[in-house]
Amino acid sequence: MAGGWGPGGADCAIAVTFDHLGEAAEIQLGSIPADAPVGRHHSVTRELPALLAVLDEHSYSATFFVEAWNFRHYPDAVRAIAEAGHEVGWHGWLHEPWHRSSAAEIAESLRLSLDAFGELGIRPRGARPPAGLLGPHSVDVLAEHGFDYVSLAGTAFGTTLGRTARLPLLPYPWHAVDGAYYVPGFTRLRQPPGEEPVGPDGLLAGYAAIVDDTAAAGGCAGLIFHVPWQDSPDRIAAIGTLIDRLAADERVWLARADEIADWVRDHPADFPETVHTDRAPAW
Repeated sequence: MAGGWGPGGADCAIAVTFDHLGEAAEIQLGSIPADAPVGRHHSVTRELPALLAVLDEHSYSATFFVEAWNFRHYPDAVRAIAEAGHEVGWHGWLHEPWHRSSAAEIAESLRLSLDAFGELGIRPRGARPPAGLLGPHSVDVLAEHGFDYVSLAGTAFGTTLGRTARLPLLPYPWHAVDGAYYVPGFTRLRQPPGEEPVGPDGLLAGYAAIVDDTAAAGGCAGLIFHVPWQDSPDRIAAIGTLIDRLAADERVWLARADEIADWVRDHPADFPETVHTDRAPAW
């Protein structure tokens, strides 16, 4: 990039982001019945308060991509995220994977979602389609519904093109997902792939390598944490450590996802137009 990232002209831009809340993904995956009692999920009662506390302690405003189902079942939790100064983005209605959804299913997801956002007076700017892949669908549908940036799996950065729309793109490589370090079955996403979880120290090392690669490429990336998986003090503490390291790294503009999107939009000459190509996950 000619002018670098952010006001200080950094080599790269990094956003620390959070996905999932409540039972939404578990219902979608069928791991709990759709008619099971809801409203006391540990991600809301335990992990979210700890995350909001550590983000406040380290003075970082983050982006939370939340399934809109939570706006109906956990409105106070969603309000707490927004009132703490964090961006609330969209992560589907019930975490339905876009690349396996029909156009009609996506239209219904967006209708339900935006109605729920509107009930709380929140207008989402950013969309992170569940599973990170578009499949046969176009970003046009997101632009038509008022979203002005998209976060997708991959490493290409800049803007992604639909047939008519051009949206700033915040990418995330698969090994920038915390499950690659914490969750059996996801560890093959690491670089190099692993067989067993490695814990917070392994995650911090993996994310440091991603930052090195992103800075060398002059790009941007999202680092992902899933709220329900921040279920121990050492995992919560690792987020604070990561934020401090990124804030002290002169190569890095540590920003919120919407701030990075605004920078891309405001500097069109510096960013390529990219037709996003899905890259399937390793699971």
